Amino acid sequence: MKKKDNLFFLTIEALHRSGALDELILIGSWCHYFYRGYFNDAPEIPAVRTLDIDFLVPNPRNIKKTINIPKILESLGFDRMQNSMTGYTKYVHPELEVEFLTPDLGRGHGSKPYEIPELHINAQGLRYLNLFKGHITTVKYRTSEVRLPEPAAYVLHKFIVFERRAKKEKMKRDLKAAKDIGEFLLKDAKQRAQLKTIFAELPKKWQKTIINNLKKHSTTLYNFFINNKT
Repeated sequence: MKKKDNLFFLTIEALHRSGALDELILIGSWCHYFYRGYFNDAPEIPAVRTLDIDFLVPNPRNIKKTINIPKILESLGFDRMQNSMTGYTKYVHPELEVEFLTPDLGRGHGSKPYEIPELHINAQGLRYLNLFKGHITTVKYRTSEVRLPEPAAYVLHKFIVFERRAKKEKMKRDLKAAKDIGEFLLKDAKQRAQLKTIFAELPKKWQKTIINNLKKHSTTLYNFFINNKT
């Protein structure tokens, strides 16, 4: 196992022991590790695991307990780095970086980070993260329980946001992951139903973006949604 894999799992276990993992949802390509396990090591699930660990803080206002996440990360060798222009903070290790995200509430918040004093962190607000609301699954890893998006929600979110990636390499990687996982999910009746259900709940504008991107990048998924309109 690579060093970054070891550090990833040490980070997960440390956050679990502190109780912080109860307030976080793992998003991004590290979800692939758990999706692969769930689907019996299916080769269609990309094994890409990047240098970034992205955690979603879904409900900052509902956090009741106080946990010093920076202290936990520093004990694992992460350094705190703050962008002097935006005030946004991430945690950097030679092998991995940890970032915290939260749904963008809009209303003039602009590019300022969202302060989450209970966890001693701030988080970057991004659009479309509310797509995961109500579509979270929990998986076990050793003694830890990790929350992550249901695979269908993960795929639909990627087909909305991949074009927003600043770096072309990351955009291509996200698109390939969404396409490969999405087409794999069509083989399973339960996952097909989840794709339909979650898609139907989305705002029409989001649906249109997904359909347009599917038309360009996945004929298989495009035909599925076109033929299953409700």
